[in-house]
Amino acid sequence: MFLDSTEIIHRDVSSQARAPVKNDYIRPCYFTNWAQYRNGRGKYMPEDYIPELCTHILFAFGWMNEDYTVRAFDPADLPNDWAGEGMYRRVNALKRKDPNLKTLLSIGGWSFGTRLFKDMSETPVRRKVFITSAIAFVRQWDFDGIDIDWEYPSGPADVRNYASFISELSEACAAEATSSQKPRLLVTAAVSAGEITIDAGYDVPAIADHLDFILLMNYDFHGAWSAETGFNSPLYPREDMRESEKVWNIDWAANHWNEKGMPKEKIIIGIPTYGRGWTLKDKSNISVGTEGSPAKITPFTQEAGVASFYEFCEMLATGATRYWSSEQQVPYLVQGDQWWSYDDQESIANKMAWIKRNKYGGAFVWTLDFDDFNAKCSNSDGQRYPLISIIAKELGGVTIPCVSSGCLNKTSWNSAKINDDFNFACASYTMSCPTGMHFSPPKGYCVHIADSSCSPSTTVTTFSPTTTKTPGNVFLTIRAPFSAFECGSDGFYADIKNCKRFIRCVNGNPYGFDCPKGLSFHADSLMCDHPDPSKCAGFA
Repeated sequence: MFLDSTEIIHRDVSSQARAPVKNDYIRPCYFTNWAQYRNGRGKYMPEDYIPELCTHILFAFGWMNEDYTVRAFDPADLPNDWAGEGMYRRVNALKRKDPNLKTLLSIGGWSFGTRLFKDMSETPVRRKVFITSAIAFVRQWDFDGIDIDWEYPSGPADVRNYASFISELSEACAAEATSSQKPRLLVTAAVSAGEITIDAGYDVPAIADHLDFILLMNYDFHGAWSAETGFNSPLYPREDMRESEKVWNIDWAANHWNEKGMPKEKIIIGIPTYGRGWTLKDKSNISVGTEGSPAKITPFTQEAGVASFYEFCEMLATGATRYWSSEQQVPYLVQGDQWWSYDDQESIANKMAWIKRNKYGGAFVWTLDFDDFNAKCSNSDGQRYPLISIIAKELGGVTIPCVSSGCLNKTSWNSAKINDDFNFACASYTMSCPTGMHFSPPKGYCVHIADSSCSPSTTVTTFSPTTTKTPGNVFLTIRAPFSAFECGSDGFYADIKNCKRFIRCVNGNPYGFDCPKGLSFHADSLMCDHPDPSKCAGFA
């Protein structure tokens, strides 16, 4: 979930819980009822949703009374004189234009705390009060399911009570479906991705059969509560991390849930459309793990250390520099003394490929309103929901319409059809991947063999390189321009200040790139390879 005011996700099943069939990925999205109160381009309403963007909408949040009954959190969720028909009805009205869409009321959240969940779950009588009230409430307002966002159960008593609660909720929903002759309500849960919290809070085999799926909150691995920079939602660990921190990543958390007994098809991977940031103590040190305090408040998110994707768009459009972690497969940006970890199109495409390769059940988003939902970023190519649209395309085969023709002409790298050890750069030469790496067409750059979709080749095929008069038409992962570097002509250049980086000039503009971990840029071959100390004394 999104610590400090955020959370969850889910999917459709029949009267018996079932796993999605091949390629039948779940793509839930969170709708937050407080985004309506933002100003200007940040204001988000149900009508901003585009049909087929998501398979489920999770309404954040429903609330629990002291007597364990369920209620709306915000009066604007319900019909009244000043809010009209209310947010519940407006969200559920989206199903008229998107008939396959399912909606769930997510109850709880980070700011809700744990006390009422603990108290409610302690006895069968209290559990029944909540369950009866929750089922009646979601039926009244036309939701298709109940999502439990208890953050988090902890300790032997909570483990037992949580398992009993989830089991009884699932059984009650099945019984209600029989008596009402309506489709069974979905039962889902937002769950932790932290090792200690997982092991201390969940009896996974006891809950696995009773949940349609879980929303694995694979974010908030690092944030400004820590005094050093780190990644919000990395795919993998970093070699130089402390051993205790190497579990703070998507790959480890998802595998851990599966190993403890949750079927992969029921594990839905969390994707944030927000990021977390720091104010650097020393702005000349921009490395991961450097010391910092919470980043400054941004214009729309209005929370220190948190910003939306559309705010990162504006930072990049106004001079921020984008960097890429090849190890952890996520970007970060730096603007002055502000250091931000976030997700962008490249990292999300990589995560979707990882989900498909590892056969997980899908991906959910926190949140709809943090994406550039109205394509108003200064450097927008006209694609609404530029992040969530990638999930829709990669997991659902759904193309989200553009508001202009710009996003129909996106640039990309071309893959040589011959051998994954090579790729074309649309220049008068070929570039080869370093030893132990392969070129990934979906990602557009060289990756470690374990993350490549093809088998290692045993032979090298020679071919003539492709040439073009417009080398700017395709490029590697672009970082924001390096204003201090002056391009003489288009092409690749070594960064004389850092052997692990290089610069590419496109149409007279310089862009900075990072070589993969352990490699340096060689000016003679114009590629990243294992470092040669004699040629790069500054390599460290």
